[in-house]
Amino acid sequence: MNRWATGASSALPQTYSRQFNECVKGRRTAIAIAIGMALMCQAWADENSARPAAMAQDAAAQTRVEFNLPKGDLGQALVALGASAGLRLVFDPQKLQGLSAPAVRGVMTPAEALSRLLHGSGFAHVFTGNGVVRLKPVPASSADATPSVVAQEDESPSRVMPTVLVTADAERDEKDRQYRTAGSSNVLKREDIERFRGTSVGDIFQGTPGVLIGENRNSGGLDVNIRGMQGQGRVPVLVDGARQETTVYRGYAGVASRSYIDPDLIGGIQIEKGPVMGAQGTGAVGGLVSARTLNADDIVRPGQTFGIRLRGSLIGNNSGSAPAPGTKAGFNTGGSSSNGTGGVYRTNCVIASLCDGPFNIANVVPSSESMNRPGLMQPKSWAGSIALAKRFEKADIVAAYARRSQGNYYAGTKGPVPSLDLSETYNRGFYTEVVPKVVGATRFRGGERIVNTNYENDSVLLKARLYLPNDQELEAGYMRYSSTYGELMPSQLLWLGQVAQTSNSKVTAGTYTLRHRWNPENNDLLNLTSNLWHTNTDSLNQNYSEETVNQMFGAGSENYKRWGFDVSNSMRFASAGGIKLDYGLAAQLEKVNGVGTGNMLTSGGRLGRRTEWSLFTDLQWKPLPSVTLGAGLRHTRFESRDDKPMMVSPDSAYCMDSKGTGSCDPLMMSSRNNGTSPMFSALWDVTPSVQLYGRHARAMRMPSLFETTAGYSVSPSQDIHLKPERTLNREIGINFLKDGVWRSNDKLRAKLAYFSNTTKDYLTRTFPNTWEEGSGRQFFSLRNIESVSFDGFEVSGSYDMGPLFMEASGTRYTFIETCHFGSFRRYTCTDYGIANSYVNNMIPPKWHASALLGARLLERKLTVGVRGTFMGKRNPTPEFNNETAQGFNQVVPWHSYVLWDVFASYKLSDRVNVDFNVDNVTDRYYLDALSLGMVPAPGRTARLSVTLQF
Repeated sequence: MNRWATGASSALPQTYSRQFNECVKGRRTAIAIAIGMALMCQAWADENSARPAAMAQDAAAQTRVEFNLPKGDLGQALVALGASAGLRLVFDPQKLQGLSAPAVRGVMTPAEALSRLLHGSGFAHVFTGNGVVRLKPVPASSADATPSVVAQEDESPSRVMPTVLVTADAERDEKDRQYRTAGSSNVLKREDIERFRGTSVGDIFQGTPGVLIGENRNSGGLDVNIRGMQGQGRVPVLVDGARQETTVYRGYAGVASRSYIDPDLIGGIQIEKGPVMGAQGTGAVGGLVSARTLNADDIVRPGQTFGIRLRGSLIGNNSGSAPAPGTKAGFNTGGSSSNGTGGVYRTNCVIASLCDGPFNIANVVPSSESMNRPGLMQPKSWAGSIALAKRFEKADIVAAYARRSQGNYYAGTKGPVPSLDLSETYNRGFYTEVVPKVVGATRFRGGERIVNTNYENDSVLLKARLYLPNDQELEAGYMRYSSTYGELMPSQLLWLGQVAQTSNSKVTAGTYTLRHRWNPENNDLLNLTSNLWHTNTDSLNQNYSEETVNQMFGAGSENYKRWGFDVSNSMRFASAGGIKLDYGLAAQLEKVNGVGTGNMLTSGGRLGRRTEWSLFTDLQWKPLPSVTLGAGLRHTRFESRDDKPMMVSPDSAYCMDSKGTGSCDPLMMSSRNNGTSPMFSALWDVTPSVQLYGRHARAMRMPSLFETTAGYSVSPSQDIHLKPERTLNREIGINFLKDGVWRSNDKLRAKLAYFSNTTKDYLTRTFPNTWEEGSGRQFFSLRNIESVSFDGFEVSGSYDMGPLFMEASGTRYTFIETCHFGSFRRYTCTDYGIANSYVNNMIPPKWHASALLGARLLERKLTVGVRGTFMGKRNPTPEFNNETAQGFNQVVPWHSYVLWDVFASYKLSDRVNVDFNVDNVTDRYYLDALSLGMVPAPGRTARLSVTLQF
């Protein structure tokens, strides 16, 4: 592909193809990708309504608009003017390098604004029709004069600058895509990620409708929940197209799926909700999260060929370093821990020694040292990154390094903070027995240091993009994430009665990607994309800190490797009514090799392999200019093999003694299956601003490698044959996108959707049924249950009037249901969970919402704002006949909570930006929604960040 041909349509009319070719041959700037998009939109407009479109755009050029352009780089000012006025400006940024523009403020026509910007620059502007504006060099003698304005001037190359950069349409903002599609999606831009970095990596998703993060305060990993679907590949997290998700044992509370990336290395995130018909959407029954790492466009300033971005942050509400392993925290009620008290303490002892040692009631309250919370403006933790990029004529090179060091954070003080109840006493003659109880959200005290929330991680990113002949691009990337972190086991919080700092757990994840694109300019039938990737993750999880418990539960290490490949092609048939056909295939190989230490509970790590293939096709057709119909089909097949022999009981129907030894042959478990799923959609442009859509999508997730291999927590059973999950996703909605609603330059976006998601044969852990193999000899069985359903409404919107902007979103579930027919069940279906099931702590609250209000001040150098997060409580379990109470992983009952975050961002210059945030301003004490254990979230936290880009 020629260097800047990416994304261009080869179906452009001759005039626009010529303009684009000039740009491609010039190889001036990476933003030429937008040329193809803008010219394609213009070509379509010319075909369908050339005269009205031209009249509208020429009228826009003469309409008086309110401009607020600060003094600065001329190229950037022209980009901002084009976006504000709805015009396409065409110029060569290298010709403007080093030129500055004066501030332009006030209500005026775009022509007047352009004249002011270009005064003394040596260039004039030329209106060439259809809302396109080109720059024209003027003689040096008149450079200091006000540039002349020429309408419909001669466009010969000697007089008009070559087509290089196009700016304009409202939909150039990638976040507008979510308001123009037949489905639900969200985009997190780099500025969103930097604005709301938070304490944990999952905090960057806070405020995204329908999206929550499971177990957000452990490990630094991501476990994304989209509309109730979570874990085991239901919501894959891709990093530059590669999957690195691993499943981590979390005690009786279940498991967690984790993917790793440092936010400082993220260039943007695309979130798709519901099944995805694309090469990378295999098994994504809940949705897809695609993270893009930094590229040259994020680092190199417009008109430059080399760039450096430095970013540093100071973080408060933090101990700075972790305490020594074994350091206690929270109220110590004893419980089933190894202190020998059985959760009972003594007072009023006749003999003092009877109240000594572990029975001393003073042990219930740990040392006050963990309550030494630093002041708001006393940062003790930090993060920093450096990113470099270099543009060559036929290549871009990017290198980045990020480091993050954080000790234990401190909980808030306002809300359901716990208290100690010592009212339950028994007179035993020689002493009084006291049974302490904790009343409140968790056993951690308000304002206390939360042990095991520390982590340190290093990340390295290397990328190279080559612009090859014949309209091709090749990109190679490598990312290494290495972290040590504290691990808070839910079982420790729920069952052992006390909490202590553990030795650190470790994870190292390597990601290798090779991506190729071939998009010939004059070939509508070829837009070929190929991806080859490999991830290698090594992890060591330290489960408990107490010596005797360590001997019992130990630690587990695991190596998880994935190899993946996908290829897809996009074909366009303009002569057939605007048909677009996508098709392709994807393949994946996974291997796990786990090793446990300690006794039998962890001695058997998982050992196995899995392969999966997928073919897909997706057709988009416009029978009318205002109607788009879609239809797709995906076929998937998989095979999994457990490489660890499973011992068979002599009384089992599966016992085979092939060697005549008198004992059963070890059984090697394997699984295989296949299936096909369709998808349909319809989108109607009622008006240029309003769309109605409907979507009916089926998807299939094959059993994961974790679900088909044996290990502690759960193993497959001989007589339970696992089937794929089958999801039906239905959604109807309305989109609204309009500029100039109440003011000439305001922007209003809104979306309302109703969704209904039902997954049949949902895979999870349960009690064994009494009639099944192994009943009475094992705690858990992995099986397909009848179904899991999540229905509800989702609303999102934004309004930007320049000086003020606001955003709001919310999700309301109208129906939540989990259904399983089996032993020990009183009700087949509930809205809160199933005994021993992983789904118990994946059920979202019935509602959650977010709102943001911001202002741009001081000539837009200062941006300030406040964000509110509103979270409903966990669906309550009934007082009697609680289906989950008899199991080991009881529901974590978080309270409803409201959080307020404030932010300020000041642009000292076009090279230096300062961000200041205070998260949880009211110092709320709360548990995150979808928390696996009783881990309170951070209290009031201040963060100061500085970004330098030059």
